[in-house]
Amino acid sequence: MNQFDKEWLISQIQKDPGSVYFPILSHIYIKENELKLAAHICEKGLNIIPESIEGNFIMAQIQILNSSLHDAEKTLKFVVNRHPAHLNALKLLFGIQKDLKRSKNIIKSTVTSILKIKPDDDECIYWLQNLIKINPVLSDKKSISKENTKLNRESEIVKIPEEIIPISMRMATFTLAEVYKNQGYYSQALEVLKMVEHKGGNKRRLKNIRNEIDILIKNQINEEIY
Repeated sequence: MNQFDKEWLISQIQKDPGSVYFPILSHIYIKENELKLAAHICEKGLNIIPESIEGNFIMAQIQILNSSLHDAEKTLKFVVNRHPAHLNALKLLFGIQKDLKRSKNIIKSTVTSILKIKPDDDECIYWLQNLIKINPVLSDKKSISKENTKLNRESEIVKIPEEIIPISMRMATFTLAEVYKNQGYYSQALEVLKMVEHKGGNKRRLKNIRNEIDILIKNQINEEIY
């Protein structure tokens, strides 16, 4: 996304706030720690092109960074309803629904959608196993695995800033950690997890996310070496 000149992007948005470039400029403002400007650009663009998947996904990340989880949940639902294979949006939605303590049926629907795309998702499998232990009536794991027909379309990946927005203890949630992890900002994700742990976060979930980050870091190192 950074191949675009910021001043050129601004000129395009001034001519047409609904330009296809508005999500890119919004992303740049996030990177510059200008969340208000990022939100302003995104809101103006979405007022003109409300169905923009890229714009809505960026808006959801802005909302998460602003600790507006209810708004982010609504935005992510919009994204996945129109792009069911958007794995990053589904994963963020899953995390938000857990943080907001949504009903098990609501979360199960999101988990099922994730497993259709990523059948080996450890966090979803663990959540489903716990649900089965609590309610044996829902124990038809095979019915879930039979749905594991992979969807081929890959989701749009929108990076969040390397120059991290200062994280307060209140902002630190599993969902925010997942945002950073999914976008490749592993050190930031680990810092958020430290705060979540200090707040008494679920130890099993902390361990799972940290293990996932360790694997991702090792893979990244191997790619750089070879």
